[in-house]
Amino acid sequence: MKDSLLLTIFAGVSVFVLGQFFLKLVLDPIVEMKSTLGRLSALFLREQAKITNARANEETQKELKKMASELLARRQAIPSYKIMGWIFGLPSSDRILSACKSLNWIAFHVLEDAPKIPPKQDVPIEIYKEMKSIQENLGVVIAYETL
Repeated sequence: MKDSLLLTIFAGVSVFVLGQFFLKLVLDPIVEMKSTLGRLSALFLREQAKITNARANEETQKELKKMASELLARRQAIPSYKIMGWIFGLPSSDRILSACKSLNWIAFHVLEDAPKIPPKQDVPIEIYKEMKSIQENLGVVIAYETL
């Protein structure tokens, strides 16, 4: 009787500890990654006109750079990302890296006084192409017409 009670208590504690381990190590980072993708989408929708017209302020530029670094950090926080990403429907590591490169490119060209690629009027078109690339790579919404 004592042994079965001790075994039951040990089993209960073990299940709790393993559950918490899985929750903190796997599920929480995945939720944070999905939250980051949602915040990126919100940024593009909120600042769409300023970003696509290359008329953003420094705060928006900093936010774009921050999103790129945050995406990479969130990806690193998920153990066995290749497997867990596939199971939970997250973008591949290559797609995340490509999207981060696009975010940094946009951040560099989004200010009015930033160096422009010749000819100057092509910058908004190139920014929109990079945004479309981010949408394809990460599955985020970049414009209201895509809803």
